[in-house]
Amino acid sequence: MKKFLPALLVGATVAMAPMASAQGWYVDGGYTFVGIDEGGVDVDLGGVTVRGGYDFSPNFGVEGEGVLGVADDDFGPLSVDLDHLVGVYGKGIWPVTETVSLHGRAGLVEGELEVSGGGASASESDTGFAYGVGGTLAFSERFYARGDYTRYDIEDLEADAFTISLGMRF
Repeated sequence: MKKFLPALLVGATVAMAPMASAQGWYVDGGYTFVGIDEGGVDVDLGGVTVRGGYDFSPNFGVEGEGVLGVADDDFGPLSVDLDHLVGVYGKGIWPVTETVSLHGRAGLVEGELEVSGGGASASESDTGFAYGVGGTLAFSERFYARGDYTRYDIEDLEADAFTISLGMRF
């Protein structure tokens, strides 16, 4: 038994290699809540999010993200609609435990908003910078849940977004 226990502990340690920071391809999908509170304008928008990326190491990756607007909001007589957000990010990853990791990301994003009301509508598309933090909880080596906060600085507009998603590694 004394010889078996150390071998069992070594085997268990190897088997429990960090799942939350595995290398390789991944894809996830979820919902993003976008809040714009600037210059007297306060609107809450929502979108379906799809994200894919590649982790080159346990500590660095890149990812692309697309958000398609599905929930608009009213500001007085005007309706504000998120058409889309598309971005590419560099990502730093910090494994905390075998199943939990934290990350920070920064990148470029392009977004389009549409405002309509009173029989008229206007749409504007701009490019800017985005940065944020988040965390991942691995259920297994392949499946995980992820939460993110992202700050968008697009031209004269700043927005905060919170995303909840489920994903899979390949």
